[in-house]
Amino acid sequence: MSELIQSLQEKVGLTAEQAKDSVNHIMDYIKSKVPASLHEHLDSLSIESVKTKGAEMLAKAQSGGGDLLKSVEEKISGFLHKKES
Repeated sequence: MSELIQSLQEKVGLTAEQAKDSVNHIMDYIKSKVPASLHEHLDSLSIESVKTKGAEMLAKAQSGGGDLLKSVEEKISGFLHKKES
């Protein structure tokens, strides 16, 4: 979340406190729209964790064979395209 806060400060011109409050409000809003069982996952979400998980999946796919690699590439590609939308 710190990357998002920093981005809001740089690109929108918010103060650190305003950016942090904005991110907290957005997370609360998202949590109000999804089941409580997903709240813990949202709390631990960060860009770095997504990158790390993607790298782990890719390494596993490369050592596990072509079919698995194709599957992981499709999942990562789908995830990234959803993020861009």
